[in-house]
This record gives sequence, structure tokens and C-alpha cells, in this order.
Amino acid sequence: MIVTTLIDGDSARLTPHGDIDYDSLDRLSACVSRLPAALRHIEWDLHDTPFMDMAGLRLLATSPGPCERVTTVTHLRPQPLRLLETAAAVFPHMNWSRYLPSSLESTATPV
Repeated sequence: MIVTTLIDGDSARLTPHGDIDYDSLDRLSACVSRLPAALRHIEWDLHDTPFMDMAGLRLLATSPGPCERVTTVTHLRPQPLRLLETAAAVFPHMNWSRYLPSSLESTATPV
């Protein structure tokens, strides 16, 4: 797993190149842990991530850093998008819909 990191001001864009699964979770978590504490926004750019399993949800749910740090997900491919839509529908109390594109956020309803 290669992760490209771009820091601009108080924001960072992390772009994983490959699947997000339990084999890559430690490496991805380590990338987040090494980010400067002053960062206020982390963007996960998933344009090069064709597959994400529960490890990706765990990564989003437990991202280390200040509690005021905002995490977003962009450029979701079909499978990771379906996983987040399913998580938003099955576990609405966890607010997974915040990672969905804004046009889909309001459509995430409990099953």
C-alpha cells in the first residue's frame, strides 16, 4: 500500500493507492498518526481505491488526532460508496452519511 500525502496549510489529503483492508489498516493508521497535530482537516481521496472493507470504516471511525479535526472522503469508487451507503443505512447513529457525497447524504435511510 502506497499512500500519497499532500499537506497544504492546515489540511492534508491522503490518497491510498490500492485496497483498504485489514492488511493495509496499520499502514494507513500510521500515516494519520504522523500528521502534524495542527492540521484541522483530513481528506481521504479514494480515487485509486477500488475496494474497502470494514477496515476502512474502522479507519474513519478511529482517526487519531484532535477531536475538532474534520475528516472527509472524496472521489468514492462504486464499491467503497456502497459500503458507506450500507453502513449509513444499518448504523445511522454512527453518522456514516457524513462521508457520502452531499447528493446521497439525505437518501441514506435505515433498513
